[in-house]
Amino acid sequence: MNLKRFRLLMGITFLLCFGVTCRGADRPVSTGMVPVEEQVVTLTAVGDVVMHTPIVDSAFDPATGAYDFRPIFTGINQDLLRSDLAVGVLESPLAGPEEKYTGYPRFNAPGAIADALKWAGLDLVFTAHNHCLDRGISGLESTLAYLDQIGLPYVGGQRQPKQARYRIVAVKGIRLAFLSYTTITNGIATPSGWEWAVNRLDFSRVAEDIAAAKRNGADGIIMAMHTGTEYQRQPSPDQRKLIDRLLDMGVDIILGSHVHVVQPLEVRQVVSADGGPTRTCVIAYSLGNFLSNQRWRYSDSGLMLQIRLEKRSDGPGINVVGLDSNPLWVHRYYFRERPVYRILKLDGPVYLGDDPNLDILSRQRIREVWEDTAAVLGNAAKGSQESLDEE
Repeated sequence: MNLKRFRLLMGITFLLCFGVTCRGADRPVSTGMVPVEEQVVTLTAVGDVVMHTPIVDSAFDPATGAYDFRPIFTGINQDLLRSDLAVGVLESPLAGPEEKYTGYPRFNAPGAIADALKWAGLDLVFTAHNHCLDRGISGLESTLAYLDQIGLPYVGGQRQPKQARYRIVAVKGIRLAFLSYTTITNGIATPSGWEWAVNRLDFSRVAEDIAAAKRNGADGIIMAMHTGTEYQRQPSPDQRKLIDRLLDMGVDIILGSHVHVVQPLEVRQVVSADGGPTRTCVIAYSLGNFLSNQRWRYSDSGLMLQIRLEKRSDGPGINVVGLDSNPLWVHRYYFRERPVYRILKLDGPVYLGDDPNLDILSRQRIREVWEDTAAVLGNAAKGSQESLDEE
């Protein structure tokens, strides 16, 4: 599929009905009405950071005894830093060096990965996932304590019973509320009396969070949802029902994770249950892997999603005015018999970046990732997807 990038734009007709200014590929599309004052925020989202043992070992410097994961992100960090707000899933506990660093099935990664994510440009990480209790409540508490220590905001777990289960981030005058919930913790139960520590999906709690966030001035509700059937490239019926319910409850943007492959994107018009105006909602059923050692087809890649949001001065809430996406591929090669990892952003089936370590097989894989992503996104937009060649 000869695409230079993927772009999702909401239906122009819908936007014209509400008399707002929307943006096409390069220039504003005027409605003929007096434009309202607006602030446009770019939200960038990536998928799961899964710290398998080979990745951990690759970043260890025996001379210093320290870990440095920053080089992994040098091919993507400028895109994250240019965004107004960037988010992703930290799907590995940071239980501390006192416990052995391990990968699957029960993870414990060095805190340096969180340092690297912050350095790379992530502004907030989601911590509700199926591995959040791999090292018990103490591991969860250590994870959140480390994030607090380095100043990397998170949502999905709490260190105190009365801590809010959502986080509001204000950007350019727009207040966005972030929630993070999981449907599974791999059979590991939360100890009695600690149920508040993990955001397991409970619709009554979600409703409370949404209501509280709106009382505290949230303009939009964004939810990271860790659910689905692993390695399935299409959402399951149960997954779709869950998403439908969340949209009905007032969630504006859903960022899916857990299945470790990219699933469709969808732009949907939702009639508010409270009688409010119809909302344009974005569903990313799964953003796949941001970083992992899963090398098989579909799981060695993910999606970087950029959503442009706008707050109008003539009414509450947010408008989604544009959506762009790029496939990401985790390139692994070997140097002096040690693995090296780099996340590459793909702007087309032929990688044009300066990377002398890309061999013929790697370049073939890049083309496959591009075409695989195009195929799954092509089934998603329901008439509102538009592909543009790079000019």
